[in-house]
Amino acid sequence: MKNFIILFLVSPLFCMAQLTYNDLTFLASNKIDKNIDHIQNKGYTFREERTTGDGTKQVYYEKGKLSRTMIVMRVLDNQSIILSYVPENMSNFESIRNEINKTGFQFLESTHSDRDDCSSYQSKEYFAKLCEVKFPGSTDTSYNITFYSKNVVSQ
Repeated sequence: MKNFIILFLVSPLFCMAQLTYNDLTFLASNKIDKNIDHIQNKGYTFREERTTGDGTKQVYYEKGKLSRTMIVMRVLDNQSIILSYVPENMSNFESIRNEINKTGFQFLESTHSDRDDCSSYQSKEYFAKLCEVKFPGSTDTSYNITFYSKNVVSQ
């Protein structure tokens, strides 16, 4: 019983790691410095920073070594970002997809391959691409959400 009570009290902290649709819109609408504060407050920690071939940088944050949840922010010259979010589970992925459908996004297209199924959406302000990824030789499914403000023009 004591363990159940502790688990009940701590379980909301695990949910903090999951980003919501509102988190994604906040991150897409702000510059990198504000975003780092926001995701650190959600419990994410810095993993690494990489410079890409086009000169932009990618900043990686993760919830923990054993967690599959990760946020990658591609920082453009004007400090705007393109988000790639890897939700921990299908429930978080579906919750964001449901919010996208409720908030007036228009479906653009879907693509399918041996490895993934993706759907793209846009609203007046944002672009979103949601993918379900299957790895060869595995029954596991991973989820990926690309999200950014339509004001962002990729270099």
